[in-house]
Amino acid sequence: MSKLHDFAQAVGADIKEIKTSLAGKADKGSEGVTEERLTQAITQVKTDIIGGAPENLNTLKEIADNIEAAGGNTDSGIITKMTELGTRIDTIEQEDLVSVYNTAKNTL
Repeated sequence: MSKLHDFAQAVGADIKEIKTSLAGKADKGSEGVTEERLTQAITQVKTDIIGGAPENLNTLKEIADNIEAAGGNTDSGIITKMTELGTRIDTIEQEDLVSVYNTAKNTL
């Protein structure tokens, strides 16, 4: 098996354990998620994603329109980023992710 496969199995086993633990705790709880708490969580996620971007650049469309208006050509930038991503994937494939994952998990 590949290192990525082994890593996925290790993470999957932990997720299953966490879900089981949470399900047991949820059965003991008496308070559910209220609409207000859900709305607050959604608002916070939006704030975190936008990260203080100016109002005219807080959607992908606005960013694309701004690049186009500036005469920018994103094709070469995309190719460069994809090449960088390919290099990173090659690096990840060489890493023993299960060992790294278990080390990180055990230090928390």
